[in-house]
Amino acid sequence: MNPEKAPQSPTSSPVPGAPALPGEKSAPMSPKKKVLLIALGVICSIFVLKYGVYRFFHETTDNAYITGHVHYIASQVSGVVQTVAVENNTPVKAGDLLIQIDPAPFDAALADAVAKNEKASGDYDRQQGLANTRVVSVQDLAHAKDDANSAAAQLRMAQINRKYATIVSPVDGIVGGRSVEAGNSVIPSINLLAIVEGNPWVEANFKETQVAHIHKGQEVSLTVDAIPGHEFKGRVVSVAPASGRQFALLPADNATGNFTKIVQRLPVRIEFEKESVKGCEDRIVPGLSVVASIKVR
Repeated sequence: MNPEKAPQSPTSSPVPGAPALPGEKSAPMSPKKKVLLIALGVICSIFVLKYGVYRFFHETTDNAYITGHVHYIASQVSGVVQTVAVENNTPVKAGDLLIQIDPAPFDAALADAVAKNEKASGDYDRQQGLANTRVVSVQDLAHAKDDANSAAAQLRMAQINRKYATIVSPVDGIVGGRSVEAGNSVIPSINLLAIVEGNPWVEANFKETQVAHIHKGQEVSLTVDAIPGHEFKGRVVSVAPASGRQFALLPADNATGNFTKIVQRLPVRIEFEKESVKGCEDRIVPGLSVVASIKVR
């Protein structure tokens, strides 16, 4: 009698995508996939190496802004605005009329000062002639001289106030921030408009750990957020004599209380190369954000 054969366990078919069971060999990787992974690794290595080399030779910050000379114009006398001769965003030359304050009160004050000065000067001359004959006392002569000097000073002040009634541009530039209209009453020290002078520059705030190799004359690559796709060239002009915190209205005092070290930033002034900004002069204005990269090695 033949011995019965032991029942054989059925072999389960592998499920596609399932991990290989212990003892089973995984399917070999296709040559195409190997080449793809190798190429991806090479590209990543090149990118990391290139980034490391760039960081070694450059110091970069995005804490940078375009700045320039902005002249705020205010009246030096009180009065009523008669004429505003400029509009926002219009160019002006040094000496151009900006605002005319009604000159009538100043003309009247000037005429009064002229008359008083002539009278006081004449009185002094007459008293001086009489003093030679000793008809008037020395005290009367001194009083007449004081009156003449006072009248001359008042005349000079009236002339200055009349001149201040006409406000002209101090520099060449572009008008902005106009907040005055004809008929407004103005007083001294209130800003009426601003003149933005040309030739702006970049103020880049580098960390104190970045400035060890930054010095005057180094090349700088600049990208302005408002002008994408255009790389400008510049030069380091100077490094600030102190960190920005030292110029704050209320500088921190580390001698009291708990101390937490904060990395400070040092402003670096960078000027654009003129050839680099050709065609973009009107678009490079104070206040725009910049990314600055200085070649330090």
